Amino acid sequence: MRVAILLLAVPVVALLSTVWLPFVNEPKIWLGMPSVLTWTAGWVVLLTPALANVEYQRNRAAANGGDR
Repeated sequence: MRVAILLLAVPVVALLSTVWLPFVNEPKIWLGMPSVLTWTAGWVVLLTPALANVEYQRNRAAANGGDR
């Protein structure tokens, strides 16, 4: 369960650090969109499987009778 939460921390930290990353805040176009929009959309897409993994681990731990 701890590994799942640590995996969840990666996209969360990336999203929160968007403001302070100079390569994201430059006036550039990535994939036809502004760099901040592309960066944020990419991490939101990666956040979905991370959240699904946490939920899967929680359900598996509950089925086994507790958190390990």
